[in-house]
Amino acid sequence: MLRTRRAPYLVGLVSALAIWWVWGTLSPRPLVQDEISYVLQSRIFATGHWTAPSPPLHGFFQQPHVLTFPAVASKFFPGHALLLTLGALIGWPPLVPLLLTAITGALLFALARRVANEWVALFTWLVWIGDPINLRFRPGYYSEVTSETMWLLAWWALLEWRTSRRRGWLLALAATVAWGAITRPLSMLAFAVPIGVVVIRDTIREHSWRELAYALALGVVILGIVPLWSARTTGDWRLTPQTFYSRNYLPYDKPGFGLDSTPPLRPLARPNYYVYATFRPRHVEHTPANLPRIAFERLSAIAHAEWSGPRLLLVPFVLVGLASMNAEVVFALVCALALFAGYLSYGHWALWTLYYFEAMPVLALLAALGVRRVAARWQPRALTAAAAVLALIAAFEVQTWRRAHAADARFDRAFYKALANLPRHAAVIFVHYDDRLPAHADLVANSPHLAQDSIWVVNDLGKQDSALMRFARPRVPIAFYEFGGRMEVDSSLLAPPSQ
Repeated sequence: MLRTRRAPYLVGLVSALAIWWVWGTLSPRPLVQDEISYVLQSRIFATGHWTAPSPPLHGFFQQPHVLTFPAVASKFFPGHALLLTLGALIGWPPLVPLLLTAITGALLFALARRVANEWVALFTWLVWIGDPINLRFRPGYYSEVTSETMWLLAWWALLEWRTSRRRGWLLALAATVAWGAITRPLSMLAFAVPIGVVVIRDTIREHSWRELAYALALGVVILGIVPLWSARTTGDWRLTPQTFYSRNYLPYDKPGFGLDSTPPLRPLARPNYYVYATFRPRHVEHTPANLPRIAFERLSAIAHAEWSGPRLLLVPFVLVGLASMNAEVVFALVCALALFAGYLSYGHWALWTLYYFEAMPVLALLAALGVRRVAARWQPRALTAAAAVLALIAAFEVQTWRRAHAADARFDRAFYKALANLPRHAAVIFVHYDDRLPAHADLVANSPHLAQDSIWVVNDLGKQDSALMRFARPRVPIAFYEFGGRMEVDSSLLAPPSQ
């Protein structure tokens, strides 16, 4: 069965169902600020536009990773949100993350089967589907879900091109790398370096410069989405929304060493201030002298996340796998190391292992190679027993992370419960963030069609609130207090009764 053509499709289907199960709900909301920004942009794309109109008094609508002027848009590169638009069009956002999960699971199985054998493919998939980093971030709307799929598609296209030398596969390789670049530029730059070395070396040997020119042309066309996106969003094709956002709210948020102490151009709402204050120390300490310590901390965070609990049993097999690599696996490992090296240029919280998401299939493949080599020394039944043990470990991790995601989904339950019980259908919800809380739910919600929305959720700006209500009538002003989850009509902002 593992050798059949339908095996990867079955693996892909089970992968998507497993992640949907871990997500814990039929139609999950985006919870983290990054996710919210991507989903908002997909809803804007679904209207047929690059941006939505800027809201009145846009400071009320300030939220992390979202532009509110000169238009409403996500700051993030558009590749991921463009794919998420498929889900936005049918009103079911998780559609694309689950489709990408199915593609990734199927490709990983097929790739491992191709570079090793069917048992390594099964072991690789079992280790990957139970990977804690995978289970922490895949049930969500993060762009790494797209970029990881682009990595695996590119690997498959590269293998096919080197085998057949057909132009179509080289074009597919260029397209996947370019789409990854308009999704996560730094991640794909790290990936493109080893890919480029192999392609250029083979091109020189084969003298196939025309084929390379076609591939480069296709890549440039896809990359051309970036200046178009910039021009439509900021008004300047040379100024990306990400750079524009950083200038206004997070001047230090860019690759490089040390802290850019330029102050934000705009006053920061509480959630944005929390982002600014939380990550500022990471950039202060991100210096060349500290790189050895930073690299160790990040590797330790990855190792702790990957190989704690029952997965600690995998560590010796990973080491055996390192001694069992063929040329294809060595290349995959080089790509993973390039990703890690690339992010050494950027200051981030060590525990945010999401930045290395694309490398997790490589670690799963190394563990699988080790398991296969050790199990093969005994009778054939050892392979089945190994698969059963890996399946049990994966099932344990899946259930563990299902409970974790259920707990995360309750962090803003007070607000949404109060909103659902709101007796009025037209309101402005002024969110009063509590200074005593170290972190804040990102409750402010921009929209592609704000003027038609009956409910606006905005930042409380004190005495300025009355100015917004002049634009918001006949909506009723309602105050939501983050501390305690209380929601009530704000009588001080009610319009005086007509004479």
